[in-house]
Amino acid sequence: MNRISNLPSPQFVDVAFRSPANWTAVGFLALLGGLHLSIAGPALLDGRWEGYLSLLLGVLFLMAAAMAAAFRYEVAMLASVRQVRIRTGISRARTERFVPFEIIHGVRLTLTCGPKRMEPRIELLCPIEDIKLPPTRVPRQEALLMAIMLNVPLIKVSEEGNPQPTRKRTATIKRERMTNDQTPLQDPHGF
Repeated sequence: MNRISNLPSPQFVDVAFRSPANWTAVGFLALLGGLHLSIAGPALLDGRWEGYLSLLLGVLFLMAAAMAAAFRYEVAMLASVRQVRIRTGISRARTERFVPFEIIHGVRLTLTCGPKRMEPRIELLCPIEDIKLPPTRVPRQEALLMAIMLNVPLIKVSEEGNPQPTRKRTATIKRERMTNDQTPLQDPHGF
């Protein structure tokens, strides 16, 4: 009797992954709006028409900053209906689409290292497209959870440090040195 096959399948709750606001864009737009409003005040007091233009631009930039602060990207793993929901937008003004669990064939976790260290990236692999997930502080755990929920393989892609050269590559380097230097190298292995 196989005990593993008799075990019930694990039940998962619905999990949503949301992107944070792009605070760089929010700050830039808000500063630009504040700059225009600070120009509009004195211009309107002096009765110049440029004040109206600066007032309009200031209000528009502040509205754009508010919209950028509210803009979200969300990927929800709806285990109850076995679908992935992808939302992009602001509250009611958003796009929403669904991808069934059955067409997802893997979870890819990309880790990079080096001087220009990028954020780890998690993607759900589908036949038509790869669905990128919002950034996270715990990418390994999140990718493992999704792979278990979807019952698909987890693919880890990473840049390793400098790999050690293999014996064959070392022999090729030594032969190249011999031909360049024209002096034989002492090699105990006979390469």
